[in-house]
Amino acid sequence: MRKSFLLFLLLLFACTQSSKTITISEFEHSIWELTNQQRLAYNLSPLLYDEGLADLARLHSKNMFNFDFFAHKDHLGYLVSDRKKRYYPQLIVSSIGENLAKFVIGTRVFTPEEIVTGWMNSPEHKKNILTADYTHLGVGVFTEGDVLLATQNFATPVVKLLSKLPVTFNPQFQYELQFEYMGSQPPKELNAVLNFPDSRFKYNIDDKYYTIGMKPITLQWIADKQFELIVDFPAGKGNYSLCFGFNNSYLENGINLNAK
Repeated sequence: MRKSFLLFLLLLFACTQSSKTITISEFEHSIWELTNQQRLAYNLSPLLYDEGLADLARLHSKNMFNFDFFAHKDHLGYLVSDRKKRYYPQLIVSSIGENLAKFVIGTRVFTPEEIVTGWMNSPEHKKNILTADYTHLGVGVFTEGDVLLATQNFATPVVKLLSKLPVTFNPQFQYELQFEYMGSQPPKELNAVLNFPDSRFKYNIDDKYYTIGMKPITLQWIADKQFELIVDFPAGKGNYSLCFGFNNSYLENGINLNAK
């Protein structure tokens, strides 16, 4: 997984230009559109907007205000990758990154252009915006009085779980799960494995072949970007992990399944 940049941008000034009133949602989408304008200027593909990443970004912006900090590590000690795992576990990514901005403006007039321009004038923030591997973006803005906090969450998603999971699974049953494929590689190259609670557990594939500690999972494609799979729990009770990857190399983070 790409290591996210731990950076910040703090701008303190008064703004006297004329302005129009827009909603927070419109402000966030304007930041996204301006970010894509910068990418297009460098011949990079535009970022798709992801509401789950936006919710993650909004939470961080709000927490920075409520708990009086300005940093990538939040009041619970979580970085953006930790927050994704905790609050947006259904999204499996190969990389994730974050930009932050804080404005304190006496006139309480803020513009998306100033935020994106500030990021582009900062080498490390600019690097996040112009990272070719990123495919999706969510923007979260929080404002109170003369303070505005903005968070960009960049990501390279591979799959997104569409099914609602039970809190626990019955190890005697099988479960069908549906996913959206969000990667850039050909869908047919995607593989999945189910990691067992006991890494020493032997799983017999057939009379000749077996695996240790995991089993391969067959993907059934039901649309160009959507597939389903069946999971069972041959190793009995415990914490399983459903992981995805390509060419027999799997991402570390996966979908956790608790069988009781």
